[in-house]
Amino acid sequence: MVGGFYSAASGVLNQQKIFDVISNNIANATTPGYKGETVVQSSFAEHMITRLSADEGLVKSNIGQRVYITASTGEHTDFTQGSIEPTSRPFDVAITGEGFFLAENGVYGEVATRNGQFALDEEGYLMLPGVGKILNDGKSPIQLEGSNFSIDKNGVIYVDGEESDALFIAKQEGKFKRVGEDLYMLSDNATFENKDVGSYSITQGAVEKSNVNMAQEMSRIIAGQGNYQSCSQILKIYDKLNEITANQIGRIG
Repeated sequence: MVGGFYSAASGVLNQQKIFDVISNNIANATTPGYKGETVVQSSFAEHMITRLSADEGLVKSNIGQRVYITASTGEHTDFTQGSIEPTSRPFDVAITGEGFFLAENGVYGEVATRNGQFALDEEGYLMLPGVGKILNDGKSPIQLEGSNFSIDKNGVIYVDGEESDALFIAKQEGKFKRVGEDLYMLSDNATFENKDVGSYSITQGAVEKSNVNMAQEMSRIIAGQGNYQSCSQILKIYDKLNEITANQIGRIG
């Protein structure tokens, strides 16, 4: 009976974590470049369940194997391409294919992002609001004199028809660690390397939309509510059984 209690309790806890991830996906459905997440679950080792009985025949008859607890071990990020939405705004930049923009963040240092909704700060540096300055292929901040510039498909920046700078397009090597809604760091103190030209295409005057599928997220919520309610009801039944065991079966006289 205790094993069933643990299974139901782990179901409730896992579903709460799933709801948190789904809520975050829905909240960022309109965030440019945001990549949706799902919860990764892992079960503990299987155990053989046997009967407890004075009857030797029943004792030797195993019920079967079962897993007591399933735990949430992390989140999986879906890095599939989002749709490209034209904005006609010169500071909006989108990546089609592989690669990430690189920015210098005051808290995390170098961070990768697919959010290309850029702006200019007071000193003329290209930056991502709330994140930091955008870096060039030499990992230095990009400084522009105004909005009269163009970016070709390889990320090269032209001012008055002459090459001025180039965007750093980072490879996705090693394990990414999400540190914000659409920001990623490399684990194990690794450093970002520039992506090879030809594996991506840059579009100026457009942004990559989030790849969150709202219909899919809503269906996951509906299915999750059923699972959550079922596990909660099972916990109530076990609680009632425990109450009966403590108050009635154990009563003397």
